[in-house]
Amino acid sequence: MKPLQLSFSKSAALYEQLPPDKGNEVVIIGYSNVGKSSLINKICNHKGMAKTSRTPGRTQLLNVFEHDENSRLIDAPGYGFARVSAATRANWKAQLANYLSERQCLKGIIIVIDIRRGLREIDQMVINWSNQNDLPILLVLNKSDKISRAQQAKQALAIKQGTEHCTDRSIITSSCLKSTGMPLIIDQLQQWLTQHKKHT
Repeated sequence: MKPLQLSFSKSAALYEQLPPDKGNEVVIIGYSNVGKSSLINKICNHKGMAKTSRTPGRTQLLNVFEHDENSRLIDAPGYGFARVSAATRANWKAQLANYLSERQCLKGIIIVIDIRRGLREIDQMVINWSNQNDLPILLVLNKSDKISRAQQAKQALAIKQGTEHCTDRSIITSSCLKSTGMPLIIDQLQQWLTQHKKHT
């Protein structure tokens, strides 16, 4: 498995503070306890690239990881479980909606889901925003090592059926502990980050 080349660039408190809206960009989002940081560390084979914590909601800034001068991965603040005020969560939600609808360089969205929990309300909202804006989605069903293969299949089927309305979505079952699904995730990221034409 060849890791994805990433380097930390900056952290931003607001979407307006992100790099210029050009090139290729992928955003990775999800609840605060689904293993986003561990996933980023795994796909680039660098344990310290994204900070991990046992305290959900640690990531409260937009972290920018450059792939090259024209492409980047954005790690968005976790939602739902974070120990922050309702006003802060509402602000994140509003900014995320604007970002998904206005960011022209965005080529794809990775939504990380704890396979044991399935789709939750905010996941569905992001999926609907993405679908409305004709943006491809990759649903990463993470922490698959925590349940049996039969349970994995059952959960994956339920999520597949719950997102059949999407025009462009892929589903990959993953485990950072066992590296399950990592080559497929890296391959999809490479495709999005090396696109030459703007997604329409």
